[in-house]
Amino acid sequence: MPFEGSAKIIIDQRPLWIVILDRSRRALFLLLFFSLFAFFLSLDGPDDLSLEGYRTLCLFGLCVCLWATNLIPLSITSFLVIGAVPMLGIMDSAQAYSFFGNKAVFFILGAFILSAAMIASGLSSRLSMWFLGKWGDSPVRLISGIYFFSAVSSCFMSEHAVAAMLFPLVMELVVILKLERGKSQLGKSLFFALGWGCIIGGSMTVMGGARVPLAIEILEKITQGAHTVGFVQYTTLSFPLVLILLATGWFTLIFMFTPEKVDTEPVCKMLREKYEELGGLKFREKGVALVMVTTICAWFVYGDDVGIANIAIIATVVLFTLNLINWKMVEEHVNWAIILMYGGAICLGEVMASTGAAHWLAQKCFDGVVESSGMFLIVLALLSTIFTTFMSNSAVIAVLLPPAVTLCDSYGISPALATMAIVIPSNFAFILPIATPASALAYSSRFIPLGDMMKSGLLLSFMGMLAFYFLLLIYWPLFGF
Repeated sequence: MPFEGSAKIIIDQRPLWIVILDRSRRALFLLLFFSLFAFFLSLDGPDDLSLEGYRTLCLFGLCVCLWATNLIPLSITSFLVIGAVPMLGIMDSAQAYSFFGNKAVFFILGAFILSAAMIASGLSSRLSMWFLGKWGDSPVRLISGIYFFSAVSSCFMSEHAVAAMLFPLVMELVVILKLERGKSQLGKSLFFALGWGCIIGGSMTVMGGARVPLAIEILEKITQGAHTVGFVQYTTLSFPLVLILLATGWFTLIFMFTPEKVDTEPVCKMLREKYEELGGLKFREKGVALVMVTTICAWFVYGDDVGIANIAIIATVVLFTLNLINWKMVEEHVNWAIILMYGGAICLGEVMASTGAAHWLAQKCFDGVVESSGMFLIVLALLSTIFTTFMSNSAVIAVLLPPAVTLCDSYGISPALATMAIVIPSNFAFILPIATPASALAYSSRFIPLGDMMKSGLLLSFMGMLAFYFLLLIYWPLFGF
């Protein structure tokens, strides 16, 4: 008889060969992918593609498989790109490594450090407790408070950081309210509000999601700086879609997952007590708030002229100079894996464009299949939405954008327009947890069944595509875009 409190032993009664295959699944898939990569490398490439282009195409196929399955971390796949390019004789080492030191990587690093300063100083916690304390007097208002606070915060901070910051607080709320996992509609709504708010809010500005700087950098690299999407321009072009998704998300939360009636006074009391424990605004919080507001204003006013990466770097220097943050705080809150992933993705995009692999691949996929420029953009948007369902939305940018940009001249459209047609739908990361950390974090709470995530996610993605068509056919032409 087992002792009280001892671990429960579960015996796997499946046949031994099934158990071995199950345990070896990751290794078998990796062996398969790398074996196929080696096999295709040994073949002669197409006559209309250079040897360097064919090898780049083989490397691209391997990366797509690894990014889609996430068998190894996204950042390590990007490391593979940077190391494999010179080893395969596609490009010399100095040139391949130089792509990692691009301005998108430094902007993302600066934005992460600014987010880290907000969290480490306690300013973000103070704001969240104050805001939710004002909105927590009923289940519907509590859901709305989490939803809109996470959306607004993700406009100015990394959505990953916002989700990580709010997750423990929301978990504490459901414990206080004694909500049951998988059964409570209020519990579902609270975590959906966290995930959806971060995703939708992160679509509003360049700061919310690092995939936007990644896309802009790939666009500028491939077109050699002839085309770009400005800081203010991106917000202007995405604004109506964000409003439509915000409204759709809110109605879905309230009416598809109608919360049960519970007394939220204990939550309000807890939030008020925690807020009072923080006391008055401290010097560090005031300093971080001042730097953050100044940086955001500088991005909007001078971002296109001075460069958003340069402004972000100066802002981080100011934070350290004024002793508002130290390196230990940065290490705890900066997602270094994301930064490494983007460096490799930009390198792969540049190599695909320069070797002709991107243009060759795009021609084979679209020529004779998609005739009009409008249909070309719609197909790009659909592919971006579908791919985002099954792989990281950052990887979607790296996979789709290089081939798409190289075909823009053939269809007579601006590469910036094709970039937006891929970037905007890559934000529709609602259906499965794999697409973005915000969705994964919300799902990890175990309050959200996968079936509910898929049904509601399909609705939001469908509304997102309708909103995209509105942008493409009506709104963007008003700006000559």
